[in-house]
Amino acid sequence: MEGQLVFCADGILRFCSDYDDTAAVPLLSIQNTVAEADPYFLLRYFHHRVIVEQGTTLASVFLAIEPWKALLTAWLDRDVGAYIDEIKKPSSSASWDLEWVGIDRRTSIYRAYQHQSREEAESLQDYFNREQTPSHEFDIETQCDASGFIKGSKERWSISENIHQIKNLPVILYDKQTLITVGKEGLLNDSVSGVNNALHSRYISGETSFSFADVMEAIFISGLFFYSPQSATENYQALDERLDAFKEQWESEPDNTADEENGNKTPTIQVADGAFDSMVDHIESEKEDWHLLKTLCKQNSSLPVRIGKIMPATPPEVRLFGELIDEEM
Repeated sequence: MEGQLVFCADGILRFCSDYDDTAAVPLLSIQNTVAEADPYFLLRYFHHRVIVEQGTTLASVFLAIEPWKALLTAWLDRDVGAYIDEIKKPSSSASWDLEWVGIDRRTSIYRAYQHQSREEAESLQDYFNREQTPSHEFDIETQCDASGFIKGSKERWSISENIHQIKNLPVILYDKQTLITVGKEGLLNDSVSGVNNALHSRYISGETSFSFADVMEAIFISGLFFYSPQSATENYQALDERLDAFKEQWESEPDNTADEENGNKTPTIQVADGAFDSMVDHIESEKEDWHLLKTLCKQNSSLPVRIGKIMPATPPEVRLFGELIDEEM
């Protein structure tokens, strides 16, 4: 069915038909009428355009998706139900200065560098401080982000720490998308109308819209990031402890305080002891889980497990977009 989904301020997700501008019908009512027992009903609307009614808060968005929390949890790999339960709990007034949660789409273009594997005896700090060799290609990344904003400030702020500090902020979709080129290579000509200059980049903008899938990924994966509110709290507590310990260590070393007083900064990356312990633990846990799952699948299934690397299909020749345009002309 052609139309758009609307997150409304009363915490209900509604559907507006492209052929009727007189009513917005609750999506759950449509499901109860035409497909009550279909557990995948919402999937039909993942690519429908979304708008957000003025005054709709993040808490209202959560309440609007509650009927489909099980499906969204499986798809997003985030405990949507836990976030919904958390925003329903009473909380004190927010202490942050954030004024709204904004969702925008950005494409960034960076010079790609040749990948170099870490040598066996090389420390992480030495690996990160290696001189990089640029390639002839570019990294092109497009993503939808959910961030906190303050009127008059160009900064964007993370919303992943405490759900209670942001749950009553209005949610706003930006109808402009931005393409940013970072660096001094001048990929965009700033003499062309519409090309803007920033401190270390140039950018252009144009209109965009968001699908239901875009909004959900932006909020739960890019914005809230952690699997559950409890995971966010635990991770930030651990981070605060590590930062406090690192600060004490830094201040206790005479050379560091002297450099700080003299305004000298060493342009290198420093890796604190244990900084990547949680990542290493996660990787080891994933490896163990995978080997166990692989063993069980071999034992309990008639479906064959492929051994060895699988070669991906590749085109017999690389055809660049510009070459195709030249042929058409």
